[in-house]
Amino acid sequence: MKRAGTPLTDNEKLMIINVHQYFSGVNSKTESHQKSTLRKRVAEALGIAEGTVGSIVSDWNSRGDSTFTPHKTLGRPKSQPNEDISELLRTKILNANKTGGQLSTPILRQFLAENGYDFSKWKLLRLLHHLGFYYGQGERRNILHESPNNIAFRCRYLRYRFANLEGNNDVPRYPEVFLDESYCHLHHNTRKTWVPHRGVVLEPGHGPLVVIFGAIIVFRNGASNKLHGELVPNSVHIWDPKIKPPGNRGRKRNNAEEWNDVPDVVKEANIVPNQVDYHGNFTAEIFEDLFSTLCKTLHEKYGPVIIHMDGASYHKRRVETIPTSSARKQEIIDWLNAHSIEFSDELRKPELLELVKMAKEKVQFSCVKIAEQYEHEVSFTPPYHCELQPIEGVWAVVKGEVARSGPHTNLLSVRNTLLDAFKKKITSQVIIGLWRKALKHAKDYFESDEGAYLIDEELSDYSGSDEDHVT
Repeated sequence: MKRAGTPLTDNEKLMIINVHQYFSGVNSKTESHQKSTLRKRVAEALGIAEGTVGSIVSDWNSRGDSTFTPHKTLGRPKSQPNEDISELLRTKILNANKTGGQLSTPILRQFLAENGYDFSKWKLLRLLHHLGFYYGQGERRNILHESPNNIAFRCRYLRYRFANLEGNNDVPRYPEVFLDESYCHLHHNTRKTWVPHRGVVLEPGHGPLVVIFGAIIVFRNGASNKLHGELVPNSVHIWDPKIKPPGNRGRKRNNAEEWNDVPDVVKEANIVPNQVDYHGNFTAEIFEDLFSTLCKTLHEKYGPVIIHMDGASYHKRRVETIPTSSARKQEIIDWLNAHSIEFSDELRKPELLELVKMAKEKVQFSCVKIAEQYEHEVSFTPPYHCELQPIEGVWAVVKGEVARSGPHTNLLSVRNTLLDAFKKKITSQVIIGLWRKALKHAKDYFESDEGAYLIDEELSDYSGSDEDHVT
C-alpha cells in the first residue's frame, strides 16, 4: 500500500480504521503500551508509517461523524484561461469549420502570435483541450447544411412535422410514411476491420450494384397511443440496373426468371446503368410509377397519410415544363402569358427568366398531384439532412446483413440477402427506435436554430434550387 506521498483516499483511510478496530478487539484497551503496539501492528500489516495510523485514528475519533478531514489539494492551483484568447480561438476554429478550412496547431500558434499572444505548442494544446476541442475529422456535413436558406427551409419542415404530433408521447395524428431509394454493391462490406498499426486497407472499388426502393410507416396502433411501425406492404423493390426487357434475340440471362418481380417500368426504362451513383438509375417516370402504386396501397390500408421524402430531382418533376436558359425568348414569353404574369416588352431574356423563377413555385410537382388523388400529403425533407429520415437506418441494417454474410458471388445473392433482412430484421421495434432517433434530431435542430451558426450569405446562393421548398 505504498503511496509515495500521494494523499490517502477516504476508502483507504476507512480500511485503516477497520484494521485498527479489529486489532483493538484482540488487545486490551486500557494499557497504553498495548495501544502503541496496536498502531505498530496496523502499520506493519498495511505497509504504512506508524505515525499515519496514529494521525488517521486521531482524526477519526476527534470528528466523531464517520468522516475524515478533507486533505488539501497539492500543487499549484489551475489557472483559468484568458477569456479574450479563448474567444479568439473559438471564433477562428468555428469559422474554419463552417467553410471547410483546415487548421493545425502551427497555424493556430501563428494566428495567436499575429494577435499578440505567444504560446508554446504544449500550452496551446492544453488550452484547446480545456475549451473542448479535439484534433480529428469531426462530423462531416455539406457546406450548405447551415446556410440561411437551408435553415429557414428546415424550420418550416420541422414546424409542419411537429404539427402532426399529439400528446406527451409524440403520437402522429396521421400516419407518417418515409420513402427513399438506396443501393448495395456486390462487394459491400463494413468500414471496420482488424488492421496492424498504421495498416492500409484497400477499397474494393465500384462494382455491380442493386438498386433499392422502399417505404416505412409509423402510426397509432388502434385506439391506444402505442406506436407501431412496419414496412409498407409490397413497397420494397430491388433490381439490377443492367436488366433489359426480354427479347427474341440473344442469349437469355441465366437467372432471368429470378428477376421476374422487377416492375415493368424499370425493365422498359432503357437507361444506361450507373454503377457509381445510384441516382443515375432512376428517372421521374420510374419513380412516379412506383410512387403511384405506393399511394394506392397506403390509401387502401391506412387512409390519408403524410409522406416524407428527400428532394431528389426525379422526385420533383413539375406537372408542366418550366422554361430554362436554353429556351428561346419567345417560349419564355408564351409561358409567362399562359400564367397571366405581366411584364414589360423591354425586358431582356435574363430578366424574363427571373420572372419564371419566381412564378414556377406555383406549378405543382407531379408526385404531389399523385398523392392528392389518394388524399395524401407530401413533405420534402431539407437538403443534406439524412438524419431526419429514419429509413436511412433501415438501409444500414439490411446492408449490414449483406456485409456480414459476404462475400457474394452475384447480385441475386445480394438481393435475396436484402429481402431476407427486410423480413427478419426490420421489426416494429426497430422502426420505432429509428423514428424516435430521427425525431430527437428534429427537436435538437428546432431548439438550436434560433442561435444557429450561419455560413456567409454569398455561399448560401448555391442552395437556391427547387430542393429548398416544401410543398
